[in-house]
Amino acid sequence: MLSCLNFSNYIKWDNSGISFTIHDVSGFTDNVLRLYFRHNKFLSFIRSLNLYGFQKVINFSNNAKKK
Repeated sequence: MLSCLNFSNYIKWDNSGISFTIHDVSGFTDNVLRLYFRHNKFLSFIRSLNLYGFQKVINFSNNAKKK
């Protein structure tokens, strides 16, 4: 889903390619989640990310910090 240019209004990699940003949560849940998951619940998506070891980044500079 991150490599699909059709979804770049909702989600895309940052310039470093290390993390991604969801720019439009509502659009992401309505238009993207349904295509890749059996649900369209954002909190379920976040729980799945956490399960696979993803962490929220609270500072988008080069010295990004994990929360």
